[in-house]
Amino acid sequence: MGNLPGRWFAAFIVAMAAAVTPLAAQEWPSSPVRLVVPFPSGGATDTLARQIAERLSVEWKQPVVIENKPGANTTLGTDVVAKSMPDGHTLGIVTGSHVTNPLLSSKLPYNTLKDLTGVMLLTRFHMALYAHPSFPANTPAELMALARSEPGKVAYAFATTQTYLGMELLNSMAGTRMQNVPYKGSAQALNDLLGGHVQLLVDPVLQSAVEHTRSGKLKLIGTLGAQPSPLTPNAPLMTSAVPGYDFSGAFGLVVRGGTPPALVRRIRDDFAAVLALPEIAARVRDIGQEPIASTPEEYNAYLQAEMKKWEPVVKATGIRIN
Repeated sequence: MGNLPGRWFAAFIVAMAAAVTPLAAQEWPSSPVRLVVPFPSGGATDTLARQIAERLSVEWKQPVVIENKPGANTTLGTDVVAKSMPDGHTLGIVTGSHVTNPLLSSKLPYNTLKDLTGVMLLTRFHMALYAHPSFPANTPAELMALARSEPGKVAYAFATTQTYLGMELLNSMAGTRMQNVPYKGSAQALNDLLGGHVQLLVDPVLQSAVEHTRSGKLKLIGTLGAQPSPLTPNAPLMTSAVPGYDFSGAFGLVVRGGTPPALVRRIRDDFAAVLALPEIAARVRDIGQEPIASTPEEYNAYLQAEMKKWEPVVKATGIRIN
């Protein structure tokens, strides 16, 4: 009986915390919200983020300020969110690098799963293998046959670490040994492919690249995801030649770890409502992406599953970004 007052006090604190959390979510935001984008201004993702921010500024009655923080394979921008207050006033866009960076470096300035929590999977974008018209293969099956018959002779251009890992996953699953040709950016790689200086390019499914395939300047060997891209619904899938293969890109939204779950849910629901607007959904599709708007639980499970998927690939390549 002597501990009864203490127990009542503990129960009172728990009850008060449960009552305050929804209230805090209702009163949020109390100041401008920062949306950190880990890319330079002017790109497709930055433009989309600004359109979403404009709508949310009206909904939240507070400015949503885009803060561009490119560099260090997106870790500079993510670190801003990881070191912010867990009050939902700093949000961050992340890419597939979010799950591979902790596998590639032991010196990240934050703990990916502890210092950050996922709000939602925003969009997914498809990857494709484009070829110069003179390339001898036309389909995934023909490419795999060629790569197996000439180990080390088929080379592909790429512009991101994530793309390199995606192709190394393909090499591992298909028993091939295609060589990589790194580029600092997709634009130069695409120009070299159009000029015949490289024969293959792994890059997102974008309207501009698709137009080159329609005009005959390039050919589309196939897309790399488990499902067809809306921009190329009739293109063959790599999984038809390499069963189980799946490589696509994604953009997600994260906040500081420890942000109240009710607030995380509120932010997710408001972003989802904006993504569902016809003009925003159309913009997402125009840049070759699909709106997803997952729940926080689905996104955090996705992040952990992706880390497990890429860990053996990273170990096999030995690649590091320290």
